[in-house]
Amino acid sequence: MDRAKDFTNRIGGWWTGVRFHYDEAPEIDKRAEPMRFCEAVAGARRKTVTLVPELVNCPGARRSLGWADGGDDELVRAMAEKAGRPAGLIRDLVFDTPRLRSRPRAVTLGDVEQPDVIVSFMQAEAAMRLALLWEDHTGGSLSVNLPSSMAVCGNVAVRAYLTERLCLSVGCPDSRAHGGIGRDQLVVGLPVELARELAQGASRRPVASQPA
Repeated sequence: MDRAKDFTNRIGGWWTGVRFHYDEAPEIDKRAEPMRFCEAVAGARRKTVTLVPELVNCPGARRSLGWADGGDDELVRAMAEKAGRPAGLIRDLVFDTPRLRSRPRAVTLGDVEQPDVIVSFMQAEAAMRLALLWEDHTGGSLSVNLPSSMAVCGNVAVRAYLTERLCLSVGCPDSRAHGGIGRDQLVVGLPVELARELAQGASRRPVASQPA
């Protein structure tokens, strides 16, 4: 299983692959307009998307991907003003959000070969079935945080990549407004090695118990 569609077929639901390029990177579409990372996840359902720093216009995503210059002060101020929430709270939430320390040359999303992470916008029932696979695999219940800031980029894709764990989020206002996340969907991310292990478990479960 070396492509995102393999995990869609075995685990169920719809998944897009995310690959971080640190060496050679694919060519970008020179006609592409800057976008948010969550928009790229949604768009990858139709075609493969390759992002480079100049094609990401969301400050939170730029930070998460290691493409932001300077500190977090401007991001915190902008998020606090936009959400009408205390700056101290926002600063803590930003601090707790993972980011890549090494700067990738590009990030590709879609049905990519050998993804690092797979990401899904998943309905609650399908997430429950995924939790069953987790329980079968680990022998224990799934315990996760449900962050609501930098949801798709930092707290799902990057966190799953760095921690090698299953990550979930309820989404953030921007990703729900621009990323095509349904009102009844969660954001789910899996590091690819864990996804392979869960997919093997899915093949052993009764068909009726497969995630959908």
